[in-house]
Amino acid sequence: MVNTLPGGSVAPQGTQSRRPRGRGLAALALWSGLGSLGGAQTPPPAGASASGGAAPPSLLNAQGRVEISGPGGIWQAQSAATEITTRLRTGTGRAVLQEGRQGQLIVGSASELRRYQDEADLLSGRFFLRGPVAVHVAGHHVVMDGPGQLRVDLGPTERRVAVIAGRLRIALRGQTVEVGAGQQVALDSGRLSPFRETDPWYAAQFRGLGAATVEAVRGPVRLLERGNTRLAGLGDDLTAGTAMNTGADAWAEIGFSGGGYLRLNAQSELKVLSIERTSAGREVLLKLEKGTAWNVVEKGQGGYRIDTPVVSTAVRGTVFRVDASGLVKVFDGQVALPGQAAGPGGAEGVVGQDQQRGAGGGLMPLQLDAVDRFNIAQDAARAQPLTLALDLPGRSLQELALAARSLPDAQVTLTVAGQTLPLTGENGTFRLERLKTALPEGQYTVIVRAQRYGQSLTRRQTVTVDRTPPQLGNLSVTRVGRLLTVSGVVTDAGGSRVGLSLEVGGQRYRRWVDPRTGGRFSWSVPLPYPGASAQLTLQDSAGNRSHAQLP
Repeated sequence: MVNTLPGGSVAPQGTQSRRPRGRGLAALALWSGLGSLGGAQTPPPAGASASGGAAPPSLLNAQGRVEISGPGGIWQAQSAATEITTRLRTGTGRAVLQEGRQGQLIVGSASELRRYQDEADLLSGRFFLRGPVAVHVAGHHVVMDGPGQLRVDLGPTERRVAVIAGRLRIALRGQTVEVGAGQQVALDSGRLSPFRETDPWYAAQFRGLGAATVEAVRGPVRLLERGNTRLAGLGDDLTAGTAMNTGADAWAEIGFSGGGYLRLNAQSELKVLSIERTSAGREVLLKLEKGTAWNVVEKGQGGYRIDTPVVSTAVRGTVFRVDASGLVKVFDGQVALPGQAAGPGGAEGVVGQDQQRGAGGGLMPLQLDAVDRFNIAQDAARAQPLTLALDLPGRSLQELALAARSLPDAQVTLTVAGQTLPLTGENGTFRLERLKTALPEGQYTVIVRAQRYGQSLTRRQTVTVDRTPPQLGNLSVTRVGRLLTVSGVVTDAGGSRVGLSLEVGGQRYRRWVDPRTGGRFSWSVPLPYPGASAQLTLQDSAGNRSHAQLP
């Protein structure tokens, strides 16, 4: 027996024609306008109602770049909840829409839809829907009467509708085809085939509060931004669309201003899906494309989700590891796996503390491997408090040189005269022997900064670059018997004390003169014998010297 739907469409034997929930007779009448046998259906003229009193599609929230076509066809960014009256498209990000009175539609990145007949008309990209819903998909009407889940993929190589849970009807090639859970239908050929979810992108979220910033880098770590590749550095802020890639024996840490961090292990790739503003502040959504991500979520920070090609994890704990292969290990707290069933002995879809779920599914006791031990050791190293001590040879210098002491794996930089350069170190001592380009004489503020795992310490010191020897003026020398008296005025550009050294007949005498208080001095020393030679040497704190042979 074949059931006939309004408008001449037919349903396979054993199916039942049912009215789409919440849409009334006007929704059923739409089936008669979806085209003819053997070809793609052509929608009815714009403006024809298909949903009666049903709620039109409305944007609930936006993540990343979401735009709506405004007057004159100009695309405008949209983040607030609003009714969709024209078209909506996404860049790097996603949108969540209410479809009908009870349904929900998630629009993936690089996707576009329009409002048609008070329903969503999916044009390109990928979509996830929760029933009950009724939408158009590339000219085909799709109805899911009750609760359920489906996904739509409209790409250059794949055009399909797949059912994850529940059942739907689709107007296809002049007939109505029912598709059940675990089935998919190809829109171009109408072929039904089995479906198994392997890419739950719609649950693809790793949320970190605030900005995402590179806090540590070891080895070759590259950032791909707008088609350009560069090396990652400390303090780099990751923007929507940025991908991070680690080479062999390399790793990087991303910290969130709301707390917590992610360590991307060697030979891994992570992509920033979007950066959005919410009532709680800014949130960052990440996707693990390949490799391993080690995650430490601070208590009270909030929930996390991270997507892999195999599973999507929702975090309710603090320390866990997830691999792109689907391996999930929990060291503290617990991780939920949306849509996944756990193995024997575990709660459905939850990996608890000291448990792991293999790539093929099933729970088992936690077993440490080399990757785990490496990350545990890195966490312990990260927990050490940062230190920084600065050692300058003096306040006045001929050439800038200094030493700084910090933790051996800290990154230490020097900033002076508007230029910043890294300091190389060994065993925790970082040195600057001299600058490649000498500083002109004058006073400078030297800033030394140590950074490590998101911690930062700064030390400042004012120094004077001085290469001018001290000057001696108004020199007067008298010899009376066995007594030599020297007087004069000392000036110096460095503005600090000047040391005087008087050598008489092999004997050496020393004293200090302060040019800042006038620099005048009168100095009497014994003569070892009449006519003994005498020489006066002046040396400032920068090491500059001048000499005077005394009569």
